[in-house]
Amino acid sequence: MKILCLHGYGTGPEVLKHQLSGLTREADSSWEFHFLSGEVECPPAPGIENAFPPPYYCWTQSFDAETVDAAHGLIEEAIEEHGPFDGVLGFSQGAAILASFLLEDAAATATAATAATAATAAAQDEHGHDAKRRPPFQFAIFCSPTIPCTADPDYTRLVYGTLSNEDQERLQSGQAEQIAQLPDPARAVTEEFITFATAVEPVTRKAASSFFHRSRPLDRLPAALHPDVLPIRLSIPTLPIRGANDIPNMDDFVACIRSFCGGSQCQRTVLHSAGHDFPKSGPEVRQLLSAMESVILQSQSLTQ
Repeated sequence: MKILCLHGYGTGPEVLKHQLSGLTREADSSWEFHFLSGEVECPPAPGIENAFPPPYYCWTQSFDAETVDAAHGLIEEAIEEHGPFDGVLGFSQGAAILASFLLEDAAATATAATAATAATAAAQDEHGHDAKRRPPFQFAIFCSPTIPCTADPDYTRLVYGTLSNEDQERLQSGQAEQIAQLPDPARAVTEEFITFATAVEPVTRKAASSFFHRSRPLDRLPAALHPDVLPIRLSIPTLPIRGANDIPNMDDFVACIRSFCGGSQCQRTVLHSAGHDFPKSGPEVRQLLSAMESVILQSQSLTQ
């Protein structure tokens, strides 16, 4: 069992190794955890500098399509150089990057399948079976996920590209009462992002309104993936995990991730007491491990 792991904002692989130490200690010895690092240096997450030396990394600081796409490229490189992986685990921003990667991979696969179907009556392999591309991972674990943002500039243009000059002024104000007057999908997507950006401001050290400053062109604005705008759903088994005393609005962030998962493929959310972290010992670690084992079994049954 080989699992790719993505760390949170302002930390790094060594921090995530420590966070997962209880889980990796209890897991089957045959499980292999590969820890991937973001490449964008940033300030440390609160309290991290007291326990871990710099540098500290994140996957993106601006959350726009170009930088999210660069983060997706790191996942693709890891799969090519160290894969294949059975599954993937992301924590916080790492979970959000993982979600956007999986969703946009699924969207690209769906587009390619539609094109192939249009060109031929049925895409078949040499044995006469449907030729279906396997997803890059067979299961996904989303730990304290934040909101995923797009890596697709076409999605950004869909959200913001038709705004009038007046609506652009409303957007760039960053004010809730102004954003509430935007037409959908810009209103829904922007409100979703601002809820997230406000919750993580102590970590990013950036005011939510700064992401929509008038100096930023529309195609460089962050565009949160919204289930009402992006119709793609994940087909692999998934497991959401969060802390009972996690960051504000974590319930909403987990609900967003769950909305992108196929109904029967999404395990119930596992709740623990470690806040925005992982339990290191005791029955909660075994609870998390049991939930992961259930997802793994489900993924194996689907690939047989």
